[in-house]
Amino acid sequence: MIDTRRGVLLGALQTIVLMHLGLTSAWAADWPDKPARFVVPFPAGGVLDALTRSVAEPLQGASGHAIVVDNVPGAAGNLGIQQVARAAGDGHTVLFVPQGNITINATLMPQAPFKWDRDFKPVTLLAYAPNVLVVHPSVPARNVAELLAHARANPGKLAYASPGIGSSLHLIGELLKREAKVDVLHVPYKGTPPALQDLVGGQVQMMFGAVPTLLPAIRAGQVRALAVTTALRAMDTLPDVPTLAEAGVPGIDVPSWYGVMVPSSTPPTQVARMHEAMAAVLARPEVRRKLAAQGLTPVASAPAAFAEQIQRETATWAGVIRSAGIKAE
Repeated sequence: MIDTRRGVLLGALQTIVLMHLGLTSAWAADWPDKPARFVVPFPAGGVLDALTRSVAEPLQGASGHAIVVDNVPGAAGNLGIQQVARAAGDGHTVLFVPQGNITINATLMPQAPFKWDRDFKPVTLLAYAPNVLVVHPSVPARNVAELLAHARANPGKLAYASPGIGSSLHLIGELLKREAKVDVLHVPYKGTPPALQDLVGGQVQMMFGAVPTLLPAIRAGQVRALAVTTALRAMDTLPDVPTLAEAGVPGIDVPSWYGVMVPSSTPPTQVARMHEAMAAVLARPEVRRKLAAQGLTPVASAPAAFAEQIQRETATWAGVIRSAGIKAE
């Protein structure tokens, strides 16, 4: 099991402290103290892009310094990540990154031109979103037990989509296959939009995805939500959808999360300033409401706690990748 609860609890405690100190009202950030560049290694319009802008806007207003959100897509996110790895460690070129590019690619792409523990310093786990298992309405299953029974009666005939080989959503599918002992076919796509399009069209029967991404299709009745992949339900968005553990498949606690990292040459004092400023942003009620509407839960874990989580998850995903024999494309 990938246990995110320690980081989430630490983040919640920090938020309470910040609110007690009054940092959720008017405040002046002491970072950034000059124009900054927030690098998102994917195209504009996704969950990570929206989260980054939700942080950048109040930071710019509080600091009085311009913040440019720079979308640098390419090489499955590696192009933008590499740019930040090579940047000056002055705390003003900042990487906003999803879990997979750090915790999964360390094993899946050992020849990548960067290593997170060599080239970066973690600043904070910003936020997480539950993943949700959805099926096409034609699938004769109203819950996970019925889905697994259907899969066992039809081995290899159900197909699950993912945004690509080695993505976190691919590996969650492999975890489900391992833990529930079912045989379903993996169909990789080049991103979530085409995967979801084929699911809605009935070309594949199921997929995992972050709640913010799949929520519109769920609400429109285009797909049916069966379970979330976290230890707790998504009470703000899908309160009636059980967890996988509640549905009879324990051992899977895997949200999608999004964090902040800077070049390894960044001084620890600067990292601490950045974390404090971002934690103050995430403690603001209007920001928390905005993120909740997107299906995101703010965390603001400390740099050391975030680093520990990355190490723990990297080891877990390495085991999944090796046991399933997954190779990068």
